[in-house]
Amino acid sequence: ESLLAPLPNDIQDDRANIKAGDQVFLIVEDDITFASLLLDMVREHGFKGLIAFTGESGLAMARKFRPQAISLDLRLPDMEGWALLDFLKHDPELRHIPIQILSGGNHPQRAIRMGAFTYLRKPVEREDLVSSVLRIKTFVDRQKKTLLIVEDAATERASLVELLSGEDVVIPE
Repeated sequence: ESLLAPLPNDIQDDRANIKAGDQVFLIVEDDITFASLLLDMVREHGFKGLIAFTGESGLAMARKFRPQAISLDLRLPDMEGWALLDFLKHDPELRHIPIQILSGGNHPQRAIRMGAFTYLRKPVEREDLVSSVLRIKTFVDRQKKTLLIVEDAATERASLVELLSGEDVVIPE
């Protein structure tokens, strides 16, 4: 709980008023002004927004709130954003979450290879940010897919179900 650091007084995210069924967008960004701009933008697109100013609090918030999307700055005060991206994409409970990378560097191929949904280079234009949030919104709103697994060995089938299950996949018995 201590990792869910309080926000500066001039910023209020939605951590206190998230209800079941809300679509949550976690913003991991150490620039307060930019985080505030992103918060307004994700709210405009129907998300509840959360802000974490460090990688450690971002990971704790991802585990606690299970957001539908994450925006991740690669330059964080306590850890490299690459390390946080790696943690998120190797956690079975979080790996399905689309992650928008924001970076002053120029490594889109590395980000996509590591599982990022999209990559934006800072400084980023507002239109590009809106476009990225809309792509994520469309992805999050997609219909669930039904996957039929035909496997006669019970242990093999169970392994496949565990590997392929997710919030967006329904696997009939």
